[in-house]
Amino acid sequence: MQLLQQLFGLEGKVALVTGGYGGIGAAVCRGLASVGAQVAIAGRSQEKAQALADEMGNGAYPTAFDAASVAEIRTMVDDVAAHFGRLDILVNCVGLNREESALDITEEMFDFVYTANLKSSLFLGQSAAKHMVAGGAGGKQVYLGSVRTSLALRGRGYAAYCAAKGGLGTMTKQLAAEWAPHKINVNMVAPTFVRTEQVAAMLSDPTFYSALTARIPLGRVAEPEEVMNAVLFFVSPASDFITGQTLYLDGGITATQ
Repeated sequence: MQLLQQLFGLEGKVALVTGGYGGIGAAVCRGLASVGAQVAIAGRSQEKAQALADEMGNGAYPTAFDAASVAEIRTMVDDVAAHFGRLDILVNCVGLNREESALDITEEMFDFVYTANLKSSLFLGQSAAKHMVAGGAGGKQVYLGSVRTSLALRGRGYAAYCAAKGGLGTMTKQLAAEWAPHKINVNMVAPTFVRTEQVAAMLSDPTFYSALTARIPLGRVAEPEEVMNAVLFFVSPASDFITGQTLYLDGGITATQ
């Protein structure tokens, strides 16, 4: 038990989870709290962040921001660091897609998807890293990618999403390289479809679901708690010598395509 605590315990650490009340984010917040971290829950809705904080208790801190605004990103991260007096962990679960075929996609829609998935990630990471550097103890950053980081999807309008998630995978490597001297580890968890409200409509389509799971060797989609398990590893002392990596949490799909 003592060894497990040394490897995976996060007592005394402060974690900021952006997109923190979504299906994956909420699981991550609960997981972080269960191993001792103090957790800030951030997202667009103060009401939803507050509801999860009330449910979790133990000093969980709710805050709202617009991921499309660099100014709001910086203000929110500074506020979290000031509230707790430090910032050790960033888990960025912000991400979305709007489907448009590559023949029809508009500049407005491309910019929307790019900003939500890639631009916001850079400035969240930058803002958090400044506090990690100032604190002198380094930190851990984890970004939520996708199997679309490396794989296209036939029959869907995923050009903007694939471009953004592909960029996020490479950016993770670059941030890891630049911030390694400051003892900041940067990694990415890249799941296939996860059973959340965001994709519930797609997963409820029997034709789509059967075609999707037929490509996944383990024969099913991921659950939010399985993403949380991978995140907890990357933010724990057990992963101290791992940085710049993408962990595909995909039931084997990238191993076979």
